[in-house]
Amino acid sequence: MHYAPESRPQGLITRYRITSATILRIKHMNITPFPSNPAPLHPQPRTEDIPAPEAGRIKRGLAKIYNLWRPGVVTVALDLRDQKSKTLMVDAIREWAHHTPALRFHIVDGKKGDIRISDDEGLKGNWSYFGTDAKSADKDKPTMHLDRTDDSKKFRSSALHEFGHALGLVHEHQHPQNTVDWNASAAYEYYIRDSFSREQVNAQILGTLSGPGILATPYDPKSVMHYRIPMSLRNKGQGIPKNTSLSSGDRNIAQEIYAVAPT
Repeated sequence: MHYAPESRPQGLITRYRITSATILRIKHMNITPFPSNPAPLHPQPRTEDIPAPEAGRIKRGLAKIYNLWRPGVVTVALDLRDQKSKTLMVDAIREWAHHTPALRFHIVDGKKGDIRISDDEGLKGNWSYFGTDAKSADKDKPTMHLDRTDDSKKFRSSALHEFGHALGLVHEHQHPQNTVDWNASAAYEYYIRDSFSREQVNAQILGTLSGPGILATPYDPKSVMHYRIPMSLRNKGQGIPKNTSLSSGDRNIAQEIYAVAPT
């Protein structure tokens, strides 16, 4: 049963069926729509691979404010190879769900949903459409893809990162206030060797994001939306490790952009 957002009990946990053998539990969530832009591709599995008026109230993070889902039920379809992968994906969604009070996710098996998650081996890389850009994707195509791996920690951290994109969050290392101090020539060599094009390195690694469509709050190197950056790719400073769980900044920006409107 679904409850209308205004009548749903606070913190409701709803049962749903993932397979014929297992019933899992997860908090439902709602979402806000946006204009369409291309999906942020991470070509290979390296997902180790002007502020809005209220930006001052948000702790940290970077989001595309025109790609947020409207409050209401969002169906997330899982087309994943096995129960382990589904459980890890659901767990990643649950971690975000605790901090998106305006969102209710209805999770189903199959390929029909607002967000469609696949691990099809015919597709490559970990990637996702930004927020409601998913509405522009062909209905029979996934809006998010995860490479298959037996490494549960790696799969779950990639799922967290990509689902952040599905919520409308962008790469934290592209924050206009980032302190990475890239060694550009080393970065081009490193990422092009990993199947990025030079244009993709500029667009997804070295370039910064700003403008009226970007909500930029203080830079957060601990964000799950930040790439791992080896020390060799920086002119100075230590390497930035892969973040495998939501930072306080991730939680705060999620709570802010998906806050329940006052009644």
